[in-house]
Formats: sequence, structure tokens, C-alpha cells
Amino acid sequence: MYAKGKIILLAVCLLSISVAVGATDYKSWLPLIPNTLGGLTRSGEPDGINMEMGGQSWSSLHQEYSNKSNKKTSLTIVSGIVAPQAQAFQSMSHMQMETQDQVVKTINVSGYKSLFQLSKAEKNGSLMISVNQQTLVVIEAEPITSEKELLPLTEEVPLKKIATQTK
Repeated sequence: MYAKGKIILLAVCLLSISVAVGATDYKSWLPLIPNTLGGLTRSGEPDGINMEMGGQSWSSLHQEYSNKSNKKTSLTIVSGIVAPQAQAFQSMSHMQMETQDQVVKTINVSGYKSLFQLSKAEKNGSLMISVNQQTLVVIEAEPITSEKELLPLTEEVPLKKIATQTK
């Protein structure tokens, strides 16, 4: 009985460690954030967070881009399976939907499974790119009216470097 208890305790400790190290420190992504995205310049400094709670961790780095004509784009890198964006991606990653107001579909971006969302009425969209099992790159833009306006932005983001840095 005593040995069985030790084995269970060891398993719980190992599980806690594997979950806690599941997120990358957001500061390691700072050099990977482009100075411009889609011809737009950075709006302020990047905003990052490393979060740990209950033995689970996640991290996020967010950068806004804009110009004088009210065009806006943002780039977010998220790591950790408990991150809100990761959970949203998992729940919607097999979804295909089109209505009068909205499009949601799974697409391939540079070999990565991705989720494209477009709000036709609000003229904004997002692209969630799963670069590995625990890391997402999210690009949001407005105003846009189609997937073709969002996809070229992915070429300006070092997806492979982000993927390998967060393995």
C-alpha cells in the first residue's frame, strides 16, 4: 500500500511538472515580433504575460499595429494548453460555418492547421494558426472583407521560428 501511494504521488508530481513547463516565457518571443505588419507600424510596446495557477501555465505576447486611416492589425503568440485562445481553437478547429454575417472555417497556412473567422457585418477577421501542439499565433485585422486580405500577413510572421522556439 505504501509503495502504491508513492507511485501515485510520483505520477501526480510528474504530471504537474509537465503541465507547468508547457508554456514558453513570453520574453523569448520579443525578438520575433515584426516592426511592421501589412504595412502598418507598431502601436505602443508589446504586452506580455506569463501565468501559472494550480500547476498549469500559459503565456501570451500581444502587439498592436495601426495607421492613420484606422486600419488595425494585431499579432498574438500564445503558449500553453490551458490558454483561453488554445481552448477556443480546440473547440472550433473542426468547424465549418457560413452565414449571412459570419464565416468560420479550418484552413492550411504554411503547413499549419489554422482557423479563419470573418465577421462580415463588422468587417473584421482573425486567423488562429496552430504552429505546434501547445502554441498558437493569432492575427486579427480590421477592416477586412475576405480571407485573401488576411493570409498575406502570415508571410511576415516567423511561424517556423515561433514553432521551434516553443517545442
